[in-house]
Amino acid sequence: MQWLAPTALIALLPLAGVIILLYLLKLRRREVVIPSIALWRRAIQDVQANVPFQKLKRNLLLLVQLAALAAIVAGLASPFMLAERLGGKSTVVVLDASASMGATDVKGSRFEEARRWARQIFNGMGSHDEAAFVMCAARSHVAMPFSSDRKRLLSALNAVQPTDCPTNMRDGLLLALSLAAKRPEAEVYVISDGAFPPLAEVAASAQVRFLRVGERNNNVALLAFEAARPPGAGEHQLFLRIKNYAQEPKACVLSLYHEDELLDAQKIHLKPGDNHIETYNMALNASGLLRAELEVDDDLAADNVAYTFAETAGDVSVLLVTPGNLFLEQALLVLPEIAVHKTTLLSAEAAAGAYEEYDVVIFDRVAPPDSPASGALMLIAASGGGPAALGEAVPAPTISRWEAQHPVLRYVNLGAVDIATARALQPVADAKVLAWAGQQPLIVAQDDIGLRSLAFGFSFLDSDLPLRVGFPVLLSNTIEWLAEVRKGGGQVTLRPGAVLRFRAPVDARQALITTPDGQERAVPIVDGQAALTTTERVGIYRLHAGDRQWRVAVDMRSAEESDLAPSDELKLGARTLHGMTEPPIVERHLWPYLVLFALLLLLAEWHLYHRRY
Repeated sequence: MQWLAPTALIALLPLAGVIILLYLLKLRRREVVIPSIALWRRAIQDVQANVPFQKLKRNLLLLVQLAALAAIVAGLASPFMLAERLGGKSTVVVLDASASMGATDVKGSRFEEARRWARQIFNGMGSHDEAAFVMCAARSHVAMPFSSDRKRLLSALNAVQPTDCPTNMRDGLLLALSLAAKRPEAEVYVISDGAFPPLAEVAASAQVRFLRVGERNNNVALLAFEAARPPGAGEHQLFLRIKNYAQEPKACVLSLYHEDELLDAQKIHLKPGDNHIETYNMALNASGLLRAELEVDDDLAADNVAYTFAETAGDVSVLLVTPGNLFLEQALLVLPEIAVHKTTLLSAEAAAGAYEEYDVVIFDRVAPPDSPASGALMLIAASGGGPAALGEAVPAPTISRWEAQHPVLRYVNLGAVDIATARALQPVADAKVLAWAGQQPLIVAQDDIGLRSLAFGFSFLDSDLPLRVGFPVLLSNTIEWLAEVRKGGGQVTLRPGAVLRFRAPVDARQALITTPDGQERAVPIVDGQAALTTTERVGIYRLHAGDRQWRVAVDMRSAEESDLAPSDELKLGARTLHGMTEPPIVERHLWPYLVLFALLLLLAEWHLYHRRY
């Protein structure tokens, strides 16, 4: 125990002496003549007790008064004890559940270490304290609102599980700060390894503490895995990128699988910080899932596997529905491995069969008679059944911006294209705009599992696009991207935490999803669509709806999450919070307890005095 004002203890001796002196002083009494003293025996005793300089007798009241004085003087000296303390009256815990928290460089994992921190906060709550609990990964949510029920908080904490998702700490902190704003003097505890960029846009008004977990960066990760077959080639080209984040050399075994068949395995030696590239040329006899696996002694297993889908050689069948477009027909015919079929009209009955028969169906200035449930669709100045409807006319538009990284527009420059007239597109809810003329969408894409579609708001004949060198590239990109939905046979690769919407058969009422750990769950189908939202873990997800099945491969490929170096500080706006690896040391002041003890003693002294007299 320590004292803030130890000199106050000096006052104990003179004040105690004053109290003792009061017991030794003789009382001044007025003499009164009375006829008898039979009824005043206690008066005689009182006189005898106050004879000055008589030996001080044992007196319980004196002892109680001295004890009360000692408690008051000790309280003025402000005694305190140093103790570890987490939490407070109102506490919000932000628990990082991202992929890097699965690292095993601490006991159990970083996530388990973070769970122990949170459990310590909840166990240290007082009877009038309350806490809330926020889970933070790709998406953040309140796992438990403010509650003073320790059992409910601990139950919610034990129920949460880590994910393989990237960290979205910005949303998690904003959610926690919004909860803390409703409580005066609330504290926010961020329990994380700090594997996320500075949060310059987050201004924290509440007290924020950063509890850091993690000790080292011992990890090797697969950051890229792609398979491509150039037109006319008989072999697939495979590309892999492996990075060693550790500070020491690593030896690992890289294995390649086609479905469950081992294609190749080799031992790779990586230097510290090495960014290693591997390429392969392989002839595959069937389409299917390619899997790359690393066998290495590191702290994170989720980034040691990557997936991609490979397709075998074969012509892409294209049905062109057009009243006549020489530029488009000739450009399609010169593309390799594309078989073009042409018609001027397509009935509703024929359309249903065409969507199943052909890999890609193109409607050039012809409205589709029916909306496809699956397949690939391209609309050129046509409305109906696609990703967007035709809107108001836009005279002489200039494409001001476009998504250059989208597979359709890769290596294509649309800035110099002259367009005589166009129609602004009105995208459907889940469509993506690829090109704008000012604020007007001119190219829109839709990518659902089993269905891809692309819409142009202008006719190629109303522009000089067919005369530009980028036109064949645009068509090649478009056909390749659209044909993947048919060639892939309902196969998609995603990153953890991504949401995938897919079209289901008309007669299906729900879709069944099987997760990598074998659990099954049903999701409803609304307006012919269902959504896969539970992609938090790496692995293969299987979807089944009606008579259709899909496979979804989820892998990390995240340089930010694979870099396991724990951060020693958390930057929030202009503030820098230094990470704590142990509970903070706080002062527990004892003076309120001493004052309360003194009051109790004085009450006891008052009670004893009145009982005696």
